[in-house]
Amino acid sequence: MKNDDPSAPRFPYRLAAIDLDGTLLGPDKLVGEQNAAAVHRLSENGAQVIIASGRRHQNSIRFQRQLHLTGPIIACQGGLIRDGESGNVIEAHFLPQTVAQDIVGEAEKNGIQAIYYHLDHLYVPERNDHWIDLYESRVGERAETLPSLSQLDGRRALKIVWYGDPTVLKKIRPEIAAKYREKVDVLSTESENLEFMPRGINKAAALEKVAHEFDVPREQVLAFGDAENDLQMLAWAGMGVAMRHGNPLAIAAARMVSPPGPPETAFARAVDSGGLLFSLLMPAFGNFYFAILAVLL
Repeated sequence: MKNDDPSAPRFPYRLAAIDLDGTLLGPDKLVGEQNAAAVHRLSENGAQVIIASGRRHQNSIRFQRQLHLTGPIIACQGGLIRDGESGNVIEAHFLPQTVAQDIVGEAEKNGIQAIYYHLDHLYVPERNDHWIDLYESRVGERAETLPSLSQLDGRRALKIVWYGDPTVLKKIRPEIAAKYREKVDVLSTESENLEFMPRGINKAAALEKVAHEFDVPREQVLAFGDAENDLQMLAWAGMGVAMRHGNPLAIAAARMVSPPGPPETAFARAVDSGGLLFSLLMPAFGNFYFAILAVLL
């Protein structure tokens, strides 16, 4: 609830970046009522709320509209910043063309399904299997098919994702990471995937760019996330908040962890239940609370 008392303490964060899968979205891949209400409370208390997702811009914008948010969307793990209303590209980073070509070829050689995040398209090869079906069911989006991804010649790839057997991907990840070291960043957001990003491009770099555009200092930036692709963003923000059910590395990178409870409402609890808005209600004890919370967690 918005506090109109001019003598009341102001909410200390002016920009809030929220991850989608595993954070804002529940296991059903929808924004629940409690999480939506928490987003609105952040806005009511003066924070510019933006989405920061590994999904495509075209896939993320429906959630921005559902929540009546405005402004930029951070998509593709920070590889793309694009205005949600005009569609104007603010910043885009692509994999080196020859490297993208090689990553596609390496997937074919290893019998792994590749998903090609083009600036304006999402491509998979015509010869695909149940792993692509699983991916599409999770993101709620159908990919376009091509006879072969090699015909794209590595052009305009924001990222490339390998999707397949978790056992296989876990086994080959060290070798693949070593092969592409100094060329791309390799990460995993689900046990069934490996993601290839331009070197040094991540949600933190994109969030820093957005914060600069809004003239918001780092210490007034909030970030919420749960996975490996959120590590840098959680560490960079003035207050990084990890979901309790999330990746242990994400939890370690954050300054705060959501209170116990169901995963689908972890975000709402982080905002409301003895969390961030707590400091507005009990300013004299706000810093003490976070210090105690950090020790207990």
